Amino acid sequence: MALERPKSLRELALEHLRNSIIDGTLKMGQSLSEREISKELGVSKSPVREALAQLRDEGLVSIEPQKGARVFNLSEAEVTQICDFRQAIETAAFDLALSRDPDGLAEAMARVVTEMVAARKKGNEKGYLELDTAFHQLIFEHAGNDYLTASYTRYVGKIAALRTHLAKLPRHTELSLEEHREIAAAVRRRDMGEIKNLLSEHIDRSRQTYRSAANSLGRTAVA
Repeated sequence: MALERPKSLRELALEHLRNSIIDGTLKMGQSLSEREISKELGVSKSPVREALAQLRDEGLVSIEPQKGARVFNLSEAEVTQICDFRQAIETAAFDLALSRDPDGLAEAMARVVTEMVAARKKGNEKGYLELDTAFHQLIFEHAGNDYLTASYTRYVGKIAALRTHLAKLPRHTELSLEEHREIAAAVRRRDMGEIKNLLSEHIDRSRQTYRSAANSLGRTAVA
């Protein structure tokens, strides 16, 4: 049995910051101080700086010369691009997953939906959101294409962070759960046409919700 390699200081700082952005502890647009983060984590500035650079690549942080780092902020144009990206890449992954491992995907999705229902009943919002992310990652796990998986993984943190903000809006989680149930049922039937329609509706509702709730989400308006 191989021993698990201890995480580096960079990895620990990266995990802490990424999770804090995803769960909303660090707010959209919030300024990030290398010195304060270093002090909080008990590490030097170097691993914090490296972690912030990685988060910039993931779209979770912006870094500007002379201004420093900030948590990402939303614009309508960016929301549209994220939803377009999800629509294209998740549809492509679904096509492959259904052709290569339909039974495995159906069983895994049914299991996650059951766990989502349980988390919802317990009022475990954080657990529900983690399961929401896991549900969509299943598509890529069963697609068997490392390039699609790598492309999605690069932005999965930002997508998860947006889910956290959406969850604060009325009825969003209730509607989200029903949509996941319907998608899982369509996967069980191997109905790719229905899956595409349901996925499109699911992602488009997020797009419309981002727009209509722009002020409460705290995004920066873009003409």
